[in-house]
Parts: sequence; C-alpha cells; structure tokens
Amino acid sequence: MRVLEVFDSLQGEGLWAGAPMTFVRLAGCNAPLEGLACVRWCDTPQSWDPESGREVEVEELVAQLGMPRVCLTGGEPLLQAEESVRFSRLLAKRGIALHLETNGTVALPAGVSPAWVTVSPKSPSYEVDSSFRARLDELKLIVDGEFAPEIGERLESEFPQAAISIQPEAGGGEDMVRSAVDMVLSHPQWRLSLQLHKLLGLP
Repeated sequence: MRVLEVFDSLQGEGLWAGAPMTFVRLAGCNAPLEGLACVRWCDTPQSWDPESGREVEVEELVAQLGMPRVCLTGGEPLLQAEESVRFSRLLAKRGIALHLETNGTVALPAGVSPAWVTVSPKSPSYEVDSSFRARLDELKLIVDGEFAPEIGERLESEFPQAAISIQPEAGGGEDMVRSAVDMVLSHPQWRLSLQLHKLLGLP
C-alpha cells in the first residue's frame, strides 16, 4: 500500500466532525487526469503523485493503529483497490471501523465494507459511480463558485439515503461561506460542514 501519511486527529468535516480517528492518506489521485476542478484548491496536492510517500505492508500498517475508527483518504484511495480490500478486511477482524472518503469516480470494490462512506463529487460533472448506489452514507459537496443548489438536489434524488453536507471551499472567503449558509437555510435537510481541524490548528 502506497501511503503518504498516517496520523491521529479529530475528523474535521461532515457529520463525524469532532470524532477522533486515525487518518491514513494514500498516494495517487485521478483528479488531474479527470479534469476535476478541485485541483485548483486541493489542500494536499502532494497526494496526487502515485509514487509519493512510502510503500507499507497492509498488515504492518494495521498493527500500528490505535484508534477505534480509521479514515481512509487521499488523493483517491480507491485507485489502490486491492490494497483497500485487504485493509478493510484486516480492520474488520480487529473491530476497527473504516470511514472511506472518495471522489466517487472509481467503483467501490466489492470486498471493501466501510462503516461509513463519504463521497465528495467534483465539478464539472459531479458524477458518482453507480457502485455507490447501495452504499453511500454522506455526500460532501464543496461550494467553490461552480457548485449550485440544483446539483445538490440532483444528487439527493439519486442517493436519497445519503446525508448532505455543504462545505464552503476554504480559500473562498466570506462569499463562499455566505453562499453555503444560504444553501443550507433554503434546504433544511442539508447541513453545513466547516473544516473544524483547520479552525483548531490540527492536522
């Protein structure tokens, strides 16, 4: 498994904000190749390179984990599909809950069984792979100047089981925050997500 970093912190985004987790960030991302707009404001561009970080045996990595919840993120973690399946199975054997964060462009491997799946689709298409229809807990939608409420409404109809978290892009300033707040106020079933970890100065 090609790992960029492993660290303990509080989940800063979405419905699990404030929960302690171990974060495992994998190397490699398809956003540049897919032409996703998030490359303009991504806060971890070092994760794009599939050769960054270090190679770690999955068993060795799992043996080092101490938190009851692990967030597998990237980059795009599902580009390492085989390793993600092994990681998921080993976590399950140890009773550790897996939280998966993905952009939704790569199919969810059949052997991965997370406790929580967060998909954050990006512009221009905001498409989510059909494999997530039966397994999606939260849609994290970033207000970045391109996102519009109609996109959230479409995704909500496609994935009615998923909670909707609306998050202003961190570099967008007060305008993005106001826009995100207005969207949530006009859609009371949605929730505002702020990057709590950045507000607290956490990794």
